[in-house]
Amino acid sequence: MDYDDIEKKVFQSGGELTELTAVVKQLLARVDRHAVVIQALKDMLMSRGEFSEDEFFERLEHAVAQKAEGRTCRKCGKAMSAKHKRCIYCGEERPPELL
Repeated sequence: MDYDDIEKKVFQSGGELTELTAVVKQLLARVDRHAVVIQALKDMLMSRGEFSEDEFFERLEHAVAQKAEGRTCRKCGKAMSAKHKRCIYCGEERPPELL
């Protein structure tokens, strides 16, 4: 490998790093927007007096648990790939995503 090849690889790596940094910033902004929406929904529910904060968190934990269950096959119990609509081991269809 000569100097030109090394220089080219360094330049490509720098470009990739810049792209990845931009993607991470976009994802962080998206997470921040989602957090604001969730907080607003929580505040709306609690202001109506229909739900307590404990019940909100309980329902949130339940939703997270259901999503985790969706990562394993209901039929054979093996981990399911997010890339596939069916279990690669037994063919069971993936349950619909909640969140």
